Amino acid sequence: MASAANPPPAPTSDSLRVVIALSTHGSRAPAQGAATLCPANAANLNTYSVPFEQLTDKGMQQMVHAGAHTRDVYVESKHFLSPTLKKKTHFDAYFRADPSQSCGQSSVTFGYGLYPDSTSTTLGFPVPVPVVMQLLSNEHDIAVTHGPCRDTLDADVDNFDAHKGKDMLNAQASVLDQLSTACGRPFDVTTSPSKDLSVISDMMHADASQGLPSIFSPKLAIDVQTLALNQMLGRYLGSPRQVTYYLGGFPNLMLSQLNQAASLTETSPYKLYAYTAHRHLLHGMGFLLGWNFHFDGEPKADEYNTTALPAGTTLFIELHTANDGADPVVETHIWSPETIRTQVKLTKCSALACPLAEFNGIIDRHIQLTTTWQELCQYHPINQGSANGVGTAGDDLASSNYSLVLGAVLVALTLFAMHSAYTRINQFRRHSQYRPL
Repeated sequence: MASAANPPPAPTSDSLRVVIALSTHGSRAPAQGAATLCPANAANLNTYSVPFEQLTDKGMQQMVHAGAHTRDVYVESKHFLSPTLKKKTHFDAYFRADPSQSCGQSSVTFGYGLYPDSTSTTLGFPVPVPVVMQLLSNEHDIAVTHGPCRDTLDADVDNFDAHKGKDMLNAQASVLDQLSTACGRPFDVTTSPSKDLSVISDMMHADASQGLPSIFSPKLAIDVQTLALNQMLGRYLGSPRQVTYYLGGFPNLMLSQLNQAASLTETSPYKLYAYTAHRHLLHGMGFLLGWNFHFDGEPKADEYNTTALPAGTTLFIELHTANDGADPVVETHIWSPETIRTQVKLTKCSALACPLAEFNGIIDRHIQLTTTWQELCQYHPINQGSANGVGTAGDDLASSNYSLVLGAVLVALTLFAMHSAYTRINQFRRHSQYRPL
């Protein structure tokens, strides 16, 4: 179970202003490379009835469960969210997913659990919630390492693999020898790409989730998965600098939504922002905020003081305000399909209910230490869009002013080109350069 202090009684629903839910996708089929890397597991691989790396039935059930839990808390218990999609003027949830297929599928099935009455009476199947998904190269809030930070990430990963990562694998040579024997294929750290270990580890997780018989001993499975977890965290999130650029725009996106909810002048139609991403983003947020994950039975990375996350794990970040004028606070909760909902005290905050100003300060200090992800990735666009993807009045005004200036420049250039062309034509005519056909 996730570590936490014993939570106080739930606050009254009228103190809750906004909820941000960040989920990792449900269980999915192994990657295509698993067939080559572990031919001895072919029988299990052949039982999957979905394409590689897409949600299995089990994964969809996990995400429906995540949505149902969200409904239990924020609809049935706190009476905070609208109970149905069918109220035409009362749609108060915003869904956004990492552009990968498994995250998009997870977001939609999360919506099925949140709105179980959405089944169409004429079509006979659930109506999917609208999910915002960017082009992968343009997704700077959830998947920036596939766009502007790709080169920065590649350089850091290559450096890790050549030094600390290589030492890590060499120290576990006996585990890799056992893995080679079980899979029926040599695993040589000097020739095999480092990501191969992650593919095999994820295959083990998927088979266990599906209840398939394992070709690995329990000890070998946990050893391989523990090694893969440590490798993943070292490659992608091994330093504060890496945490900053791997998270990209998500921390500022989250802060903008929390701060807007606390404002008396700015309002948003949304009460729930539900994001679905890969586990790396959740681990990065954990390192950023001091949110340690400890799930019984999951592989553990002692150096990073965290465990792996069960599929469908969801972080809930709530903004509460008080009628007596007290400062707004942020409450943090964690839930997974395998554990109960638990309130968590962030190690970087002074209180279980973290003051919003202090919560902002945690993130601001981290970014001051490392500089922004844009600086780290040398990303300097001329015109950056809205941080929250939904837009604010200030963003709209800035965008409008920019458009007016750009439009004026284009008009001026067009008039200049027309004037120049007209002048040249007259000159040609005066010099008899035009002759009738």
